[in-house]
Amino acid sequence: MNQSSKLISPYGDKLVDLTVHDDEHLELRSYASTLIALQLSERAVCDLELLGCGAFSPLDRFLGKDDFERSVHDMRLGNGAIFPIPISLSVSGDTNIKLDSDIALCDTRNNVLAVMTIEEIYEWDRAEFSQCVLGTRDIRHPLNSEIQRLGTLNISGKLRVLSLPTHFDFQDLRLTPKQTRSKLD
Repeated sequence: MNQSSKLISPYGDKLVDLTVHDDEHLELRSYASTLIALQLSERAVCDLELLGCGAFSPLDRFLGKDDFERSVHDMRLGNGAIFPIPISLSVSGDTNIKLDSDIALCDTRNNVLAVMTIEEIYEWDRAEFSQCVLGTRDIRHPLNSEIQRLGTLNISGKLRVLSLPTHFDFQDLRLTPKQTRSKLD
C-alpha cells in the first residue's frame, strides 16, 4: 500500500498472506503428495481459507496452546490482541502426526490446500471451550454439537497455502482483504 493511503492499518498492523508464490508452488505441491494427509472438515477448510488470505490477520496459523488458552479465557491472544473465538485445528488422539513433521491439509474431496509444519500438539477441553466461548454446554447449540465430533488434540504450526478453496457463487464479491483494501484505497 502506498504512503498516501487513507486506510487504517490492518488489525495487528500487518495483513497476513500465507499463499505460496508461483516459483515455489509446483515444488511444494509435489512435496505435499508425499506427506501424511489430514482431511479437514468444512469449518476447518473455511478457517484455513480465512487464515491463508489474511482475513484472520494477525493470525498466521491455527492457534497454539498459549494463544488458544488466552482466547478461551480472556478473548485475547498472548500479545493482547482481541480475538474472542479461538481458531484451532483438532485431530484425534490416535493420530500419527508428530512434532516437527510436515502434513498436507486437504479438503473433503482430498484436494491439497496447504502444508503445515507441526510445531505444537496439545490437549483441549471441550466443556471448558463451550462454557467460556459459547456461554453454554447445551448440545443444541450448533457449534457444541460439532465440537462433540472433534478430536481431543489441537495442532499448530507454520502454514504454506497452495490454493484457496474454489467458490462458484458470488465470484465478483469474493475479494481477499488485500483486494478489498486495494479497491477501497
